[in-house]
Amino acid sequence: MAGLFITGTDTGVGKTIVTAGIAAYLKERGFHVAAMKPVESGCLSGAPESDSVYLKKMIPLADDLDLINTYAFEPALAPGLAARLEGVEISFDRILENFHRLELLHRFVLVEGAGGLRVPLAPGREVGDLIAAMKLPVLVVARMALGTVNHSLLTLEALERRGLPVAGLVLNCVGKELDASARYNAELLADRSQAPVWGVLGHLDKIRDRPALVAKVRAGLGAALERYFKIGS
Repeated sequence: MAGLFITGTDTGVGKTIVTAGIAAYLKERGFHVAAMKPVESGCLSGAPESDSVYLKKMIPLADDLDLINTYAFEPALAPGLAARLEGVEISFDRILENFHRLELLHRFVLVEGAGGLRVPLAPGREVGDLIAAMKLPVLVVARMALGTVNHSLLTLEALERRGLPVAGLVLNCVGKELDASARYNAELLADRSQAPVWGVLGHLDKIRDRPALVAKVRAGLGAALERYFKIGS
């Protein structure tokens, strides 16, 4: 059994695209893989625009949606706040139960978090606490843009302070046009952190174009994925 917890330096950095792309790539390489988005907000459960539905369709996954997504809240707010407004308390036990069910069915489980490491989920509990409960190494997704070095290093520092193992860092090209920092970000992060920089995921014009997504993953992250998942060894 193995897996990864995919967190971000911020919301909107492309965690869902990275998660779907890695899972789809691994699936094409013959790995029995699942993905999970335990908590999401800003959508109704099962809504076509939800991250969990995107993961299910893009990878694709045969698992029931209630295994992929444990909680969905309509308000586009931090999940802990959205849950409180809807009169719900997010249960880590319930999330872990679904996670362990997926572990029994698949060789790898990729778990996508909500926002970043310090996002509130329940009273006194954050995304970082969920990572610790799941006992998974962390893949950090950062935006390929000016400011990403600071945000990435702060996130990596917080993970280290909590004693959470870091598998690597992915820079995602959210926008089509890159600023002047793009040519230096990966090098600066590699120099200033112990975390391996897995690579850069190029911008995807059509986010539901699965072959294009897999091709972008292969080009930008393929070598790192082959090493990490010991493909071909």
